[in-house]
Amino acid sequence: MAKSDRTKIEFDYDNKHYCLMYTANSLKKLEQRHGIKFAKLDEMVFSAPEVLFRGAFYANHPAESDSKIHEIYTSLKRSAEDSEKEFDEDGREVDQLTQTLASMLSEAVDELMGRGEKGNVSWKVT
Repeated sequence: MAKSDRTKIEFDYDNKHYCLMYTANSLKKLEQRHGIKFAKLDEMVFSAPEVLFRGAFYANHPAESDSKIHEIYTSLKRSAEDSEKEFDEDGREVDQLTQTLASMLSEAVDELMGRGEKGNVSWKVT
């Protein structure tokens, strides 16, 4: 999957534009820096969402401070909690931010594991 086709979270905060996403490399950094295991990423969305949110900065904003990331997370989480709630297949309440993080993680893990669309050639009969 091309970077441009991935799910991203884009926003402006304190007059700075952010584009958060995961790549294979940012997932590797997440594992190295925080001990996150790829096999447990689904669980982490619910048990440590702020750590996973921090990992979404590694692709495009690796130098952002932990305090600024926490401040942004708190602000986004607050607005996500005000949005309509949904439930996952296990009956857990999931806000929009958590859903988006889960989708982003899934795409990056698929790429890392070679399950993406790589090798699928687009073609047509003329």
